[in-house]
Amino acid sequence: MGKDRTDKSLPQPHKRPSQARAKFTVDSLYEGFVRIWRRDGPEAATTRAIAEESGYAVGTLYEYFPNRTALLSGYVRHCMEQLCSDLAAANTALAGEPWETRLRKLVRLTLDEDGQAPYFDREMLERENQIASDARHRQIFQHLARTWSHCIAQWEDFPGPVDDTVIDILLLTLWGGRR
Repeated sequence: MGKDRTDKSLPQPHKRPSQARAKFTVDSLYEGFVRIWRRDGPEAATTRAIAEESGYAVGTLYEYFPNRTALLSGYVRHCMEQLCSDLAAANTALAGEPWETRLRKLVRLTLDEDGQAPYFDREMLERENQIASDARHRQIFQHLARTWSHCIAQWEDFPGPVDDTVIDILLLTLWGGRR
């Protein structure tokens, strides 16, 4: 996990988009960031290059992110929020299916076996680990774990109560395999 420090000292996104147009802009910036990261490497993903790749002025990028470190942090958060959303949607779509089928689907989504999740790699996670506080890591992990718990709690045929400790261990194992 990251060093023990307060999130106030970390580069944070300036604002989170709430309107459709702002969400589109931030998504475009994330897409440009990922294209550069994958094509040219992490060091090439400068604010100027990301803005240019995305078709926006650098000032537009700075409206949302003070620097590329904050953009990386925002992007990793975006990936985790997308994963939680995908888990909940898949669980709903599989309502009525046996719990084993639903469990396999959640595992596949968590591992990104179909390659449909937003791109992130080991180096992104390692860099995020260097900048985010332990508290932020715990918060993100707990959000993912509670999403899993909520999904499993909806499985009427699940044999037994939802055990948060077991879910935490399962997620740590899955996440270790993904990284």
